[in-house]
Amino acid sequence: MSRDAVAALAAQLFMVDFTGHVPAPDVVRLIEDDGIGGVILFVKNIASPRQVAILTNSLQEIAAAAGRPPLLISADQEGGTVVRLREGATHFPSAMAFGATRSEALAASAAGVAARELAAVGIRMNLAPDVDVNNNPANPVIGIRSFGEDPALVGRLGAAVIGATQAAGVLATAKHFPGHGDTSVDSHLDLPVVPHARARLEAVELPPFREAVRAGVGAVMTAHAVYPAFDPERPATLSPVLLGLLRVQWGFSGLIVTDSMAMRAITDRFSAGEAAVLAILAGADVILACGEIAAQRDALDAVRYAVSTGRIPRARIEVSAARIRAARERLGLLRRATVAVNRVADDVGVPAHLEVAERVAEAAVTLTRPARGVIPLPPGPVAVVGVTGDARDAAERLAAVLRDIGRDAAAAAPARLDGLQAGSVVVVLGGRGGREAADPPAADLMRITVPVAAVSVGAPYALARLPHAVACLAVYGDDPPSLRAAARVLIGALEARGRLPVTLGEPGETVAETLGEP
Repeated sequence: MSRDAVAALAAQLFMVDFTGHVPAPDVVRLIEDDGIGGVILFVKNIASPRQVAILTNSLQEIAAAAGRPPLLISADQEGGTVVRLREGATHFPSAMAFGATRSEALAASAAGVAARELAAVGIRMNLAPDVDVNNNPANPVIGIRSFGEDPALVGRLGAAVIGATQAAGVLATAKHFPGHGDTSVDSHLDLPVVPHARARLEAVELPPFREAVRAGVGAVMTAHAVYPAFDPERPATLSPVLLGLLRVQWGFSGLIVTDSMAMRAITDRFSAGEAAVLAILAGADVILACGEIAAQRDALDAVRYAVSTGRIPRARIEVSAARIRAARERLGLLRRATVAVNRVADDVGVPAHLEVAERVAEAAVTLTRPARGVIPLPPGPVAVVGVTGDARDAAERLAAVLRDIGRDAAAAAPARLDGLQAGSVVVVLGGRGGREAADPPAADLMRITVPVAAVSVGAPYALARLPHAVACLAVYGDDPPSLRAAARVLIGALEARGRLPVTLGEPGETVAETLGEP
């Protein structure tokens, strides 16, 4: 194959995003003229399952008409806070909720449902599961996206999700290699450093990824973080050492996918073109080129130029293109890339699927502190208060669920708490991750004379800092099934059966020491 032909083939290594519910002119040109290999969909592209099916069909038809291979179309459908297909589809609880269930069977059942719904609308690659080990309570970006802090649990549940996802005809993606759980920096905003020794990384961060590879995962997404024990200079996405560990030492034969190259951990330090070149030289097969069209084109042009000058060896492009072609064959995209739009309503968001989500949420809800006389909530009105910005919407919706099941409940502003003399108060704590985002007003709660229950809809760490008179529930998300499960536990209609998948309190404290006795 000539150098020019390989330069043209390089576009197959690019997966791009765009804005809108129909193919934007820029993405049409990238498909027709440049031959990019994939598209990632976000909330900005999604109105309904039927609309997504029409959109993915349109994208595939554009590629076919231009004589291009079928596109790999992906999305992040993790569950919890990170879902793209939402309205009209089945919204599953977060990964941490599955950690609280300890159930591989539930994880597999849910993953199979999610994958079948994605496939029904033409999304054949799920950028999930997140197999980071979330053992840093201050982590601002992972939190409930992780199954928990125990590497063995994360590995078992991740493998269950991978197996069920791929059995349903969707490529699974384990992320963020080699582990983004023990950071206090969001790589969307800056470059995290995970400073642990190699032995610690081998014992904690890496095992879930080993399990994912053993489970036959189709893709692994890299982390935009530095691991000095392996490579003191480059983030994993750009590190031949770390990607070599995955590819050479572990024998991983699937796709290595970068995280979004529009994140500031990358863009603050490298141009779009240089970052893409370095990622491919490091061993990445798919460049997730999100953001402005100018950056996407700069990255593509830089890679093509690097191939034409020999900086990127031709074999490097050919091998990655072959892996992408193998993924298409595995998914059957070469036989048929489009979906039956008229069947979407029969396959997405159907009652049997919604029932699986309800079962997961009911198995996950965790009573971390059973204060006497609080749960079930005593008779009388219930004030539901969201104490942080991201919890106020959840408080409104939880109040509505309580009303639906027969309680006199209303959302209330935090300033009104001191004046409550009858009934009970439910405090909703938010925060996907990070201590500060979910910090509760402990002093304010001490002044309330009526029974108080706290419901954490984010990472549950803040529950440990509440007064002992407060009953504490963790539901690991504000998705509808999790809020319904919380409401049923609050009124005594459901027993909380979940177990904390993370340790509450300060480092070194055990769960038992933190919770104490009511």
